[in-house]
Amino acid sequence: MFGRVGSANRRYQIGNHMNKNTTTHYILVLLSILLVSCQPKNNTNNKKTLEKLSGHLDTVGNCWVGAEPLYSVSRFEGRSEYTSVSKLDAKGESIGLGLINRKGEIVVPVIYDGLDLGFADGVCQVNKDDKLGLVNTDGIEIVAPTYDYIENGGAVDGLLRVGKNDRYGMISLKGEIVIPVEYQDVIGAYEGMIAVMVEPQRWGYLNHKNEMVVKPEFTFVDKFVNGKVVLQKADGENYIVYKDGRVVKETESH
Repeated sequence: MFGRVGSANRRYQIGNHMNKNTTTHYILVLLSILLVSCQPKNNTNNKKTLEKLSGHLDTVGNCWVGAEPLYSVSRFEGRSEYTSVSKLDAKGESIGLGLINRKGEIVVPVIYDGLDLGFADGVCQVNKDDKLGLVNTDGIEIVAPTYDYIENGGAVDGLLRVGKNDRYGMISLKGEIVIPVEYQDVIGAYEGMIAVMVEPQRWGYLNHKNEMVVKPEFTFVDKFVNGKVVLQKADGENYIVYKDGRVVKETESH
């Protein structure tokens, strides 16, 4: 057996029953184990494996041929990459809608009441029980159908306007809530700014950290260009509003 490692003379004490070759062998084995354990692990592929229908694409008729009996695939319109696919019950009635591509891969699960026939900003808007959600291009539901309104395309700075119970906020294209759904209205104002209305004709600006940068005291809003925007207060005067929160009366800036 190996003896205790001496801290003073830093030598390994080897028992008489082990020769030099054996010792070298054990050291090599230990080094091999350490090297293997220190190797970085391969990143697991979190991408969802897409279900694929049997059959093939009829390029003349622009339709999927030979799908399973319990699936009904709509015709592809023009050069569209996607079309809807419906799952049927034993009576042949639809029990869910999804999205299929020209390879026969189901890119949006066949579980929804309605959906867009494609992706905008990398997400597909889906409907279930009269509520809206989002599915990404990997077929993963990143936003459960809980909203009354979701901006359909046209994300600003990577954010989408969403609404629920007559209140609005912003979510990212990953489904994360960036601005809570608590304002009377919100508008993407570009350059990392979001206009919010706390009550009629009282607009201000938040940044993407949900920090109020510009107080809600303006009667309307506009998008930022080169770090500034010109707005009006209730007094009817024009004000230059800067991204850092500075507000300067336009007549005073000259």
